[in-house]
Amino acid sequence: MKNSLVITLLLLSLQNFAQQGLQAPDSATSLSEIVIKGYESDRRLLESPVSAGVLSPSDMQRFSTVSLLPAVNLVPGVRMEERSPGSYRLSIRGSLLRSPFGVRNIKVYWDDIPFTDAGGNTYFNLVDQNSIRQVEILKGPGSSVYGANTGGVVILHSDEPGLTDNNEPHQQQFRAGISAGSYGLFAENAQWKYANSHLTSSITQSHLQSDGYRQNSRLRKDVLQWNGATALSARDKLSWVMLYADMYYQTPGGLTLQQMRDNPRQARPSTPAQAGAIAQKAAIYNKTPFVGLSNRYDFDGHWSNTTSGMFSYTDFTNPFLTNYEKRSENNLGLRTKFVYHNNFGKNDLRVTAGLEWQYNYSAINNYDNKGGVPDAVQYKDKLWARQFFPFLQAEWGIGKNLLLQAGSSTNDFMYHYQRLTDPGDPKNRNRLDNQVLPRFALLYRITDEISFHSSINKGFSPPSIAEIRPSGGLINNRLQPEFGWNYEAGFRGSLLKERLQFDITGYLFKLKDAIVRKTINDDEYFINAGSTDQKGLEVYADYSIFTNNKRFLQSLKIWSSLTQNDFRFSDYPVDDKNYSGNALTGVAKNITSFGFDLVTAPGLYLKTGFTYTSALPLNDDNSAYASPYRLLSGKMGWGKKINALSLNIFAGINNALDQLYSLGNDLNAFGNRFYNPAAGRNYTAGISVAF
Repeated sequence: MKNSLVITLLLLSLQNFAQQGLQAPDSATSLSEIVIKGYESDRRLLESPVSAGVLSPSDMQRFSTVSLLPAVNLVPGVRMEERSPGSYRLSIRGSLLRSPFGVRNIKVYWDDIPFTDAGGNTYFNLVDQNSIRQVEILKGPGSSVYGANTGGVVILHSDEPGLTDNNEPHQQQFRAGISAGSYGLFAENAQWKYANSHLTSSITQSHLQSDGYRQNSRLRKDVLQWNGATALSARDKLSWVMLYADMYYQTPGGLTLQQMRDNPRQARPSTPAQAGAIAQKAAIYNKTPFVGLSNRYDFDGHWSNTTSGMFSYTDFTNPFLTNYEKRSENNLGLRTKFVYHNNFGKNDLRVTAGLEWQYNYSAINNYDNKGGVPDAVQYKDKLWARQFFPFLQAEWGIGKNLLLQAGSSTNDFMYHYQRLTDPGDPKNRNRLDNQVLPRFALLYRITDEISFHSSINKGFSPPSIAEIRPSGGLINNRLQPEFGWNYEAGFRGSLLKERLQFDITGYLFKLKDAIVRKTINDDEYFINAGSTDQKGLEVYADYSIFTNNKRFLQSLKIWSSLTQNDFRFSDYPVDDKNYSGNALTGVAKNITSFGFDLVTAPGLYLKTGFTYTSALPLNDDNSAYASPYRLLSGKMGWGKKINALSLNIFAGINNALDQLYSLGNDLNAFGNRFYNPAAGRNYTAGISVAF
């Protein structure tokens, strides 16, 4: 194990942003202060009829400065996995079932700008957390306003300063950080912010590299991003997100249980029938520029319009065990919405109407992989996908205590494909049936500090292009969308003068035609797997034992989150087998986390977290289970503001109990190669400054 230390950078800028420098290590925001954008209401979380998790900068930096994974996994009902460094998957309420890698069945937005493409895929691993101010995770189907998804919605809020008043001078801030750790981990980032009364700008650069815990698991990631906004007039504001990401990571491949026990650091070995990951130089190369623009225009005190557009191009190369894939993707997207807002005495009315349109063109070529070099052609295909959905939502606030929401959309999905390696193959067209996707929700304020929310909504998710035409090249034009109804209710709020905060939600999701991954000889394919019943309970609570700025021990907060799942296939016959009644593949029955945050007057702080994950089924027939595991992590440091300077020095430990576990399992894997072992006990340290 290689343990690295730390050095550091940097200076310069004005002190106007001193109070906006590094967020204090103990900073926390109460439920009554958190404002979310979800379902277009722009309300405080306490007043929003939606089940949501919200990550602030301090949450994202709790245990890692280079990955969102530890922070995301503390949100009840949400699970982020990493099969190898850089290879992320994201699941909300069990939606991982159909995602061997990447993010599917979840819609992702940069503010109002679509980030998920028309083909149903999101390159979430290209996101740099240093450019994010807040992450909203909306749980359950968001089809009524956000289109095709049954898993949920993630909204990324750009980290940029606000416009200043006309009589204020321009403001600047510079921030930089560097960190290093076990297994060759090294990361650095720098950010410059600027704002005046007409322009706000944030430019972020980051670099991340790692040798990886396993053989053939090296990572390199470079991201340059520019977020900004300008006031075109008193009523007109233009915002933008521009990023370029260049990412390379090796893929070590799955191991059997015995191989993991014998040597968890090995890559998938070669066999007489199939060369292994090292021999085939298995890796992924991804170069993606992304441009998104959003314009908000206020017509008067009641009407406004926000129109957003995006373009991205992805150059994707994947030397794999059984083939060598080259893929180029072009994506276009447009989203526009009109909002009418008015108060009628004690009542508040907001009506939102809009539409979203997206287009994807992919050229996908597969070759034989001859030791990491493309060889004979297997397939050459062209695919076109188009998604379109209009949406309408009304929100009625009745007095101070009751809020009603009702919305609906319908999704139109069409794709074309043409196999160029089949002479004379025509351009095939497939258009999936539309469905009406309603949502009804209410919120009742029981007291000023406690609210009850409930909702009923229908989710719909067509197969992604990567499922219609998976890496093995078999095109399945019979694959149908999955859809289902979700019912949920919950309480959230605070007690004991906001020292105790809680958020509790229970739900039932009945999914039809669930899309499930299968494999034959390492080549994946997807089928519709009947129906599922997904019942869950999600709980989060934190308690401030004390807060006193005059004492040496200034604050101590304990927190805990619980995810309880009872997910089962309710109707799943396949050929001569019947998996009905089996536990849903890849979903743990119980995930429990707890920890504490301690801050002292001199600026010393300590954060700890412990997570227990129960056993989970690795295949549909439930004949193999991943063992339960326990993760203990901690981070200690010193954070201080000295005049205009904010300084943070830290060191951390991950997997302190040195557990042998797989953080990203290959479900229904051929040859029972389910396991991608995660790193053993490892360390990080770093420093960041802001002026």
